[in-house]
Amino acid sequence: MALGTDQITGTSIANWRPNIWSQETLKARESALVLAGLVKRYDRDIAAKGQTVEIPNLSNLVAHAKVANTQVVLNAPVEGKTTVSIDQHWEASVLIEDFAEAQSAYDAGSEYREKTGYAIAEKMDSFVATDMKTNFTQTVGTYGTALTYSVVLDAKQKLDEAKAPMTERYFVVTPKGHRDLLNIAEFVRYDAMGAASQPSGYSTGRVGMILGNDVFMSQNLVITAGTPTQNNCVFFQREAYALAVQTQLKTEMQRKTEYLGDLIVTQALWGGKVLRNDHGVTVKC
Repeated sequence: MALGTDQITGTSIANWRPNIWSQETLKARESALVLAGLVKRYDRDIAAKGQTVEIPNLSNLVAHAKVANTQVVLNAPVEGKTTVSIDQHWEASVLIEDFAEAQSAYDAGSEYREKTGYAIAEKMDSFVATDMKTNFTQTVGTYGTALTYSVVLDAKQKLDEAKAPMTERYFVVTPKGHRDLLNIAEFVRYDAMGAASQPSGYSTGRVGMILGNDVFMSQNLVITAGTPTQNNCVFFQREAYALAVQTQLKTEMQRKTEYLGDLIVTQALWGGKVLRNDHGVTVKC
């Protein structure tokens, strides 16, 4: 005999079925913050006061052949300067009402305080990446084409020709650029050059070495959608870019009685500028 259609289903006892909430929040993924830590920093010079950092330039001198019975030929260069304007003031804020905090099973204040700091740090990193893309005058590679060892050598050659110091050179690549590098034997087998003990991992963005230079992966580099998508990696020496942070990441909390809540504000103030545009190369892929 058929039982009919009067079974007790999940819908029948829907009010008996609880929703179980995890003890941990699922945090939005964060980009590897790379560029701001690799460039030339002038934080100390601007920390106390000021609206610009003035960096004096120093010219090379010309050697002259000494002619007998004549005076030496004097060098008299007229020196210029490079100005970095401190004009980037950014904030990230949230206001958590008491009602929400009281009924939340999580420490909302702590969770969002951390995220305000990350928002500013990511903005700074992206600012540097965009400025590099806009003002680096040298380029190698082709959009939509995989990076090759030859393209990396071309970028290195441009820095060599510009007399960029061999130390503190960095290659920062997009996720696509990193994928391309994994098909280059000279990158994958960098351990064969004695670099296996170097620190690596996505916590810092460092993913290896090539030609003796550290390689980092960053999601904050400029990527322009299109056909093909334009990936802009950067190969540079530290002095290619100047970053001066006047107000480091600063988080403040204020009680807002009129809203019955707590206001959390994180801010930073900085400026940046390309110092030597021939010490940086945009590597297209």
